[in-house]
Amino acid sequence: MGPVSYSSETYDLSQVELSGYYEAENTTPSLEGYFCFNPASSVVGNQRDPFRKVFMPLIYLLMFVLGTVGNALVLVILERFKRSRTTTETFLFHLTLANLALLLTFPFSVVESLAGWVFGKFLCKILSAVHKINFYCSSMLLGCIAVDRYLAIVYAIHTYRKRRARSIHLTCVVVWLCSLLLTLPDLIFMEVWTDDSNRSICYFPEVGIDGNNAWLATRFLYHAVGFFMPLLVMCYCYIAIVRALCQSQRLQRQKAVRVAILVTGVFLLCWSPYHIVIFLNTLTKLEAFTKNCLLEDQLDTAIMVTEAIGFTHCCLNPILYAFVGVKFRNDFFRILQELGCISHETLQEILEVTRKGSGIESDNTTSISTF
Repeated sequence: MGPVSYSSETYDLSQVELSGYYEAENTTPSLEGYFCFNPASSVVGNQRDPFRKVFMPLIYLLMFVLGTVGNALVLVILERFKRSRTTTETFLFHLTLANLALLLTFPFSVVESLAGWVFGKFLCKILSAVHKINFYCSSMLLGCIAVDRYLAIVYAIHTYRKRRARSIHLTCVVVWLCSLLLTLPDLIFMEVWTDDSNRSICYFPEVGIDGNNAWLATRFLYHAVGFFMPLLVMCYCYIAIVRALCQSQRLQRQKAVRVAILVTGVFLLCWSPYHIVIFLNTLTKLEAFTKNCLLEDQLDTAIMVTEAIGFTHCCLNPILYAFVGVKFRNDFFRILQELGCISHETLQEILEVTRKGSGIESDNTTSISTF
């Protein structure tokens, strides 16, 4: 990426945080002295080009293919057996929709890595918002799933099925609306900027009081509402669930203990590194640390890498929330039988083995039948 000319001095754009079109930041409330000038910056840029322009696009393409196939399969199965869909699977259906929306933006990320942002201002705003909506939806829906299981297992709360289904759908609508509201700053402030070499980026400007306040607000909401609050809810609910299930000696319930820990653990492992890095980045922008260009450069790379790790969560969801589940696997084999891939006798043998291995699942017993 070419140099940026500013105040008759030359600055290397690679020293500026450009973490994709949804979080790129190349300006601050005070531009003077912000850009880090490094005489060897062109060398640094050349060393990072293969990583940014080859490795990362390949990673995004791989996630796009695997994630799209996996999540599309989840949608097909959940839609095919929607009459027997549990409350957990209803949340999972909406979570899968959010994941697919995110995955469909990955080809744009690949093109941006290779040629810059060439899709205009409108798509800059829309695709940036899609990234944020996915994250907020995912964390909130996982929190909803945890609360739903907590009520069903710890307190054994069961309401009239149709009334409960309506409340679950209403909850999902509220989650989508809240996620949309939380992404309004991106829809309003995201801009496209072009450097002297005619290479464009999609970024969140921080110039002026409005831009700076909006940037700080989005960072605070991203940390608090998008990650820490849902994580606390999940941890509290799953700890209570583990205590309740440990009192049971049934094999199926003991399996549910391990899955509950896995659900929370994978979410934490995928997104914690990214939030730690952007929290440090926020502190550097607020000048909590002494200005250090090497640290800023390292944080730029760390943001890009940890963000990709976080995005793998949408590829893992089909495995964690679907294929680990006995009921979901049985539905998958039923579809294979309907397509003629396996015989009816083979299906019955598989179902019989499943019944012997884990027992018959019921939404009225544990509300975790997806697993």
